[in-house]
Amino acid sequence: MPTASPIGWPADCSARTDRTTGGTVNAPQHPQHPQQPQHRPQQQPPPGHQPGYGPPPGFPQPPAGYGPPRKKRTGLVVGIVIGVVALVLAGVVGSMYLDYIDEPGGGPGAEPIAQCVLSDALKAQAHVSSFRLIQAPTDAEKGMKQTHCAWEQTKGRDGRDTRRLSFLVYDFTTFSDKQDRNLDQAHDNYTSFMSYGTGDQAKTLDLGDESMVFIPSSPTDLTEVKLLVRKGTVVWNISYMGHDKGFFTDSGFPLEDAEAVAVEAAGELISK
Repeated sequence: MPTASPIGWPADCSARTDRTTGGTVNAPQHPQHPQQPQHRPQQQPPPGHQPGYGPPPGFPQPPAGYGPPRKKRTGLVVGIVIGVVALVLAGVVGSMYLDYIDEPGGGPGAEPIAQCVLSDALKAQAHVSSFRLIQAPTDAEKGMKQTHCAWEQTKGRDGRDTRRLSFLVYDFTTFSDKQDRNLDQAHDNYTSFMSYGTGDQAKTLDLGDESMVFIPSSPTDLTEVKLLVRKGTVVWNISYMGHDKGFFTDSGFPLEDAEAVAVEAAGELISK
C-alpha cells in the first residue's frame, strides 16, 4: 500500500497543538516586520506657563507663594499720601489767602445828621466812609439829648485793614432851665468816664474845657484809643479802633496813628 504523502502547508504557517483534539494545527505565520520606533506625544505646557520659567512639564509645581517676586506698592502708597496732604494744605492756604485779601465793610451807608458830620479828609485818614446812625437824639424839649454815631468801612474803598470811628454825644443844653445846673451835669457826665483810665495811659489834652485821651499801656492785636472832651454843656466820648490783617494772624496798628485820628475828630466836633 502506497505511503501517504504529508500535507503541505504554506510556508507562512506553523504547527501548533490543538488541546481539544490532541492534533496538531498549523497556524498561519505573518511575515516579520522591522520594529518601528514608538513616539510619545509631546506634552504641551499648561495654560499661562511661559517657557523658561518654573520646572519642566511633568514635574510638580511649586506651592503657592513661591515663584517670581511681586512688585512692592510702597511707592504708590507714599505717593497717594503725599497727594492727599498736598491737597489739604492747598485748601488751607487758599482759604487763608482769600480771607487775607478780602476787604471788610458794607455799602456806603446813610447820610449823617449834623451831630455826626466829619470832613472827607478825616474820613480818608481814618479809612472810614460808611455812616451808620446807631441812636438819634430825642425830640423832647427838656432833658439830655444823646446821639450815637458810627463811621465804618465801605467794602472795596477803605482797604482790608479793619477800622471803626464812633462817638457818643451827650448834650445837656436843654437839660433844665438853669444854665449852671446844665454845666454841672455835663461836668459830672465827663468825670463819670474816668474809669477808662484803669490800666491805660491817660493824657490831658488842650481841647475844649476838659479833654483827655486814653492809650493802652501794652499793645495788643486790637488797637483802641478813647478820647473824652467837654465843651460847655456838651460831652463827646470818642473811640477809634481796628487792627491790621496779616496772612497768618492779625496785629494792632500804631497807637500814634489811632491817637492822631481821635484828636482830629475831637477838634472837628467841638468846632461846630
